[in-house]
Amino acid sequence: MSVIIPHDNICDLLKLTLLVYDYDIKFKLDNKTTIEEFVSKIPKNIIQENEKSEESEKKLNSLDSNSIDIIEDLAKSSPYGRVHKFFNNENTDLQVGITISETNKRICVVFRGSESLYDWYYGLSFFKTQLHNDVYVHSGFYEHLHNNNISLKITVEIIELLNKHKDFNIFITGHSLGGALSTLYGYELSRQLSNKITVVSFASPRVGNTSFKESFDKQENLIHYRISNKHDIVTALPNINFTHVGINITLTDSKYKLFNNYDYPWYYFTLFTCWSIKEHSSVVYLERLLSYKW
Repeated sequence: MSVIIPHDNICDLLKLTLLVYDYDIKFKLDNKTTIEEFVSKIPKNIIQENEKSEESEKKLNSLDSNSIDIIEDLAKSSPYGRVHKFFNNENTDLQVGITISETNKRICVVFRGSESLYDWYYGLSFFKTQLHNDVYVHSGFYEHLHNNNISLKITVEIIELLNKHKDFNIFITGHSLGGALSTLYGYELSRQLSNKITVVSFASPRVGNTSFKESFDKQENLIHYRISNKHDIVTALPNINFTHVGINITLTDSKYKLFNNYDYPWYYFTLFTCWSIKEHSSVVYLERLLSYKW
């Protein structure tokens, strides 16, 4: 069985999720500056001498070589890509960026993963919230997404972009908590828009119950690629009355394996197999993705 989504697309999306961890902390682009323009200034210390400020110098000096490498890679694959909007909800410490690539005709919603105590508070809650009918999802993830109307604000921006770029594709992505939020938001958005929506999650925990999975699968305009390291402990959680969704691509040091229609062995994504905290690292995910292609 072949993987439908191109390998390069998945690598680009993971690189975007890695940059979200640093965005607005170590660097920032205004919504008119393309990634290519930003990269062109890096060898010149990003800004000219007469434009330097204490704040910009602090952000520049904190950019590490890995971040710069990722930005340069994205400049090649999405030379006219830019950050359209960045949300920072101080109530829940949620950060999410909306990017647009003119070259790839791609609108991306990128959720940041777990970094703060707030994040883990929401991640460790096991209560469920009813979406509709028998569809229930993780209460912490739901509150994280909807607090301060963040979900609605994201959707308003996407609709605005689609009105200008009707043939652009929608991608939603994130790592860890960001993967869970991308799955939930992708599902909700697919029920509001008729456009095709592709979710690519990395290291995601489970999001909803069996009815959520069944309803998710019935959304004809929604497809989900769930990327997981074989022993990543977070992918085994929550493990009671929650079910994974999507086409799973499992990564190891030497290969990948595709599981469609949830046809993986029963012990996959249980604590019998998923016991490693190290394999939850986004850096390990990127290293494995770059080590071989499909």
